[in-house]
Amino acid sequence: MAHLATDLRYALRRLRRARTVSAVAILTLALGIGANTALFSLVRTVLLRPLPYGAPERLTVLWNATEKGETTWLSLRELAAIGADARAFTHVAGFTSGSANLTGDVEPERVAIGSVTANAFATLAAAPLLGRTFRPDEGAPGAGDVAVIGHALWQRRYGGAPDVVGRTLRVNGRARTIVGVMPAAFRFPLDFREGRPTELWIPQVVDTANLGGWGSRNFIGFARLRPGVAPEQGTRELRRVAQGWVREGFVIDDGSGRLYRAAVPVHDLVLGDMRRPLWILFGAVALLLLIACANAANLLLARADERRREIAVRKALGAARARVMRQLLAESVLLAAAGGACGVALAWAGTRLLASLAPASLPRVADVRVDLGVLAFTTLLAVATGFVFGLAPALQLSRPDVAGALHESGGRSGTTGRARQRFRRGLAVVQVAMSVVLVVGAALLLRSLVELRRVDLGFDPRGALTARLALPAAEYPEPAQVVAFHERLQQRVAQIPGVRAAAGTRLLPLTGTIGDWSITIEGRARDGRDNPNGDWQVVMPGYFEAMRIPLRQGRTLARTDDARGVPVVVINQTMADRYWPDGDALGKRFKWGTADQPWMTIVGIVGVVRHNAIVEEPRAEMYVTPAHYALETGNAPRAMTLVLRTAGDPLALAAPLRAVVRELDPNVPLADVQTLERVTDDALAEPRFTTVLLALFAGLALALAAVGIYGLVSLLVTQRTHEVGIRMALGARRAAIGRMMLGQGMAVAGAGVAVGLLAAGLLSRLLTTLVYGVGTLDPLTFVAVPAVLGAVTLVATLIPARRAARVDPAIALRSE
Repeated sequence: MAHLATDLRYALRRLRRARTVSAVAILTLALGIGANTALFSLVRTVLLRPLPYGAPERLTVLWNATEKGETTWLSLRELAAIGADARAFTHVAGFTSGSANLTGDVEPERVAIGSVTANAFATLAAAPLLGRTFRPDEGAPGAGDVAVIGHALWQRRYGGAPDVVGRTLRVNGRARTIVGVMPAAFRFPLDFREGRPTELWIPQVVDTANLGGWGSRNFIGFARLRPGVAPEQGTRELRRVAQGWVREGFVIDDGSGRLYRAAVPVHDLVLGDMRRPLWILFGAVALLLLIACANAANLLLARADERRREIAVRKALGAARARVMRQLLAESVLLAAAGGACGVALAWAGTRLLASLAPASLPRVADVRVDLGVLAFTTLLAVATGFVFGLAPALQLSRPDVAGALHESGGRSGTTGRARQRFRRGLAVVQVAMSVVLVVGAALLLRSLVELRRVDLGFDPRGALTARLALPAAEYPEPAQVVAFHERLQQRVAQIPGVRAAAGTRLLPLTGTIGDWSITIEGRARDGRDNPNGDWQVVMPGYFEAMRIPLRQGRTLARTDDARGVPVVVINQTMADRYWPDGDALGKRFKWGTADQPWMTIVGIVGVVRHNAIVEEPRAEMYVTPAHYALETGNAPRAMTLVLRTAGDPLALAAPLRAVVRELDPNVPLADVQTLERVTDDALAEPRFTTVLLALFAGLALALAAVGIYGLVSLLVTQRTHEVGIRMALGARRAAIGRMMLGQGMAVAGAGVAVGLLAAGLLSRLLTTLVYGVGTLDPLTFVAVPAVLGAVTLVATLIPARRAARVDPAIALRSE
C-alpha cells in the first residue's frame, strides 16, 4: 500500500511537470465522457423509457393510413362503431383537447383541458395518484359534473393539498368536482408533442341514442390491442370496419385513402419525427467518444516515447521492472480518473444544456437526468483506454533492452520505432476521418436550417405581439355575445398607444394544424369522388394588415362584413388557382358542406401562408369573419389569438393589453403572451436543436483532431531533432525543413480527409429526411469541409514545423 501511495505521488508530480499534455488528455477524456453521458441519458429517457401506461406496447392511436404525420379526427359514431365491430381491440376511446378558464377559488387562469370518453383512462391503463378516474356512467347525459386534474395543476393551484379530492372548481364558469389527481409523469399520448400539455380532464357526454353524424369528426381515437395482437392486425380490422361503412352507405369512399385508419403504436406517435435525429446525434456523440479515446491513446503513446531514455536510465541504475510498470500505469490511470471526474461535471452541465435547447415537442425532455448506468459505461471505457494504452508502452519500456534504448535516436528509431509511428499516424488518420463525417453532417444541417429561414412564411413576424384568450360558455352563451365582445376588445386594443393594427384569429399560423372543410361551388355538380375543400380560418377584420399578409386581388375583410351584411369570404392564391384556374375567382360563390347553408361571395385573394408547418406544400385556405362564421355554423369561436402590430418593442404592450382585457372582463385570463417572432422561432425548434448539437459535436471533434495532429507533428519534431541538425549542418535551408515537417502533418490530414469524405458520402443519406433545400451530396459542403479541415490542419502543423525550422544545428547535434 505504501508503494502504491508513493507511485501515485510520483505520478502526480510527473503530470504537473507536463501540465499542457496532462490538461489536454484530461479535457479530451472529459469531453468524450460528458457529451456521451448527457446525450445518451437523453436518448434513454426519450426513446427507451416505457411510457406511463400499463402495457404501453399494446396501446395504439387510430391514425390516418395515408398521412400519419397529421392529426386524424374521428366522430363519436365512428369510435362507437370501431369499438363494437373491431375484434382486435379491447378498448376504444376518444380524446379532444382545448383550453378553459379556471375561476372561483383563486386567481383566474387559462389551462389546456381534455374532453375524454369515460373509458379513456381505462384504455390507457393509467392509475391516479389520488382519488379515482371516471366511472363509465359519468359520460352519460345528465351525469354529475366531475374533473380529474394533472399533477402540475394540483401543485400550482392547490399547493399539493392532499384533501383536494372533493373540492369544487369552475371550468369555463361551470362548477365541477375534483375526483382525482394524476401522477407527475402522466400525459395523454398527443400531449407528449405539445408545449402545453393538458392539465385537466372532463368526461365527454355521449348520448348513445344520438351520437351525431358520421362526419362530425372532432376526436382523436386511441385503442388497446388484445394480448398477442399486432398493430398490423389492428390496421386490417380498421379497414374491414370502414369498408362495411361504405357498403352500408354511411360514408363515401372518394378513393383518396383518407377514410381508412391505421393502428399506430403510441410509442411511434409520441416520438414523431424526432426518433431519427436522436439516433443520428447518438451516433455522432459516439464518434466523438472514439475520437477522444484515440486522442488520449496518441497522447499516452507519445509521452511513453518521450520517456524511453528516462526509463532506460532508471533501469540501468537498478530499478525493478515491476516498479517501472507500476509507476507508468499509475500515471495513465490517474489521467483517466481525472478525465472521468471532469466528465461527470460536464455530463451534469450537458443534461441541463440539452434541456434548455430541446424543442417543446421532444417528449419527456424535462425528465432527463444524468444516467448512472451510462456514466459508468463511458467512464469505464475512458479508464480502460488509459489503462490499455498505458499498459502497452509500460510493458515495452520495462523490458531489459537498456543499451538499445540508450543509443536509440529519433532519426534512427529502427523497425519498432517506425511501427509505433505508423500506429500513431493511423490513429490520427482515424481521428480526422471521423471528424470529417461529423463536420459534413453538421454543415448539411446548417445549410438546411439557413434554407428553412429563407422560406417565405406568407406573413411578417417582426414587430408583432400575440396573446390567446377564450370566453366561457357560461357567461357568453350566445354567439352574438361572443362576437360583440371580440369587436369591443379589438376597438379598445387598437387605441393602445403604439398599436398600428390589431385583430384576432381562431388559430395562429405555426401553432397547430388547421382543419379543412368541404365546399360546394355554385354552378358545379359534384360526384362521389369530387371533394373540393379548403382549410378554414376565422379572423377579425384587419387580420391581414396586422399579419402583413399581402393582398393579391380584390379587398380584405372589413368591419362592415357583419351579421347584417352578405356573407363574404377571402381565399388564398392556392385555392383560387385550384378551383378557378382561369383567374376569375372574384365574385364567385360557394358554401360550406352540402347542406342548405348561406352562399359566401369571394371578395378577395391573399397570399399563401405556411400555416401547419414551414415546409408544407401550399394548401387551399379560406377566411371568414366571426359574424359570418356564426351565420354558417350557428356558433362563434370563443378562443381567439390576438395579433398587435406595433411601432416599437412588442413586449412593451403586454401590460396595457392585460389591462384592457381586465377592464372588459376580469375573469378572462390572457395566455401565451409572446412575440410573433418567438412563434416562428419555435416552429424551427426541432431542426435547430439537431443542427446546434451536431455542430457542437463536430466542432469538438475538429478541435480534438487538430490537437491530435499537433501532438503527432510535435513528437516527430522532437524525435527528429538530431536528424534536423545534421540536415542543416549539411546545408539544408530552414524553409525546406519547415516544409518537410509541414508535409508530414498535411499528409496525415489528407489521408484522413479522403477516408472521411468517402464515409460521409455513404452516411449522409441518413440525413435525407432532415434536410431541406439542399441535397445530402451537396457539392458546396463537400468542397468547403476539406478546405476547413485543411486550414485547421495547417494551423495545427505550422507551429511545430516552425519550431523545427528554428533548430540550432550545434544544439541539435550535441543532443546525442
